Amino acid sequence: MINIYDFLIEHPNEFTQLAVKDLLFLYYKCPQVDKKVNLYTHYNKIAYVFKGKKTIHHRNKSWVLTGGKSFLLKKAAHKQERAYEKEWAEWEVLCFYIPDSFFKQIFKEYRSQLLIKSIPSPSADIVLEINVTETTRAFFYSIIPYFNQKPPPSENLLELKFKELLFNILSDPANVGLLAYVNSMSETHKPLLSEIMEANYTFNLSIAEFARLSHRSLAVFKREFTHYYHTTPGKWLLQKRLEYAEHLLEASNKNINEITDDCGFESKTHFSRVFKEKFGLSPLLYRKKKSASLTV
Repeated sequence: MINIYDFLIEHPNEFTQLAVKDLLFLYYKCPQVDKKVNLYTHYNKIAYVFKGKKTIHHRNKSWVLTGGKSFLLKKAAHKQERAYEKEWAEWEVLCFYIPDSFFKQIFKEYRSQLLIKSIPSPSADIVLEINVTETTRAFFYSIIPYFNQKPPPSENLLELKFKELLFNILSDPANVGLLAYVNSMSETHKPLLSEIMEANYTFNLSIAEFARLSHRSLAVFKREFTHYYHTTPGKWLLQKRLEYAEHLLEASNKNINEITDDCGFESKTHFSRVFKEKFGLSPLLYRKKKSASLTV
């Protein structure tokens, strides 16, 4: 899969960007085109949409992002869809890529000024909508001139702008869902393996990519995974994907190509082969047999 953070770093001439340490500012606008793509990022992303329309899909949930909206996209895999519509002819967005460590730093630094009493349990959703106040909207617009500034702004100033953004968002009572996410993040040294795996097993990520999402080296990831699940990552992923495919064959009208993609299999051929090895029937015959048994 495409790691969007790496892709942006590798194409600085195509995407206007400013960086300090692992923090990344990004501003770009481009024509809105019909496009569907599978992506993942090992960093959290905060974005503000000036123009355009995009849909993010994760498992059985979708979020439509349009002009004037801001959102946090957690470090995770997702499907992204942009469709050309006359009123959304251009996509213009400002993005901030932020590692967990910086969120933890801000939370620790400003904890006494945040409304941390009665914080709810964090949502499992990978997209959290951010309430946009006049202050945060003005902040987003104020960032754009920095991209054309010569010489570019100092790293100290950029880091201060990140802190300003996060404090404004986290101190807004309407963003308690995001505060709950950051609070849960601050309580652990690394993301929980179970959360990373359960949220992303339906995407065709490699074992190395799962390790990166979980902020572990490949060797540490494999060792901790085996200790926790008592099996290898490859065997666990295959079992989970087959179980989800079985569910979709029984409970949905999706065709085999759609199910292949939705479950994270490499190809239709691979899906059909491993499904038949597990259930003794091809996916289509399995669906027909299940449908027939329900009508008897």
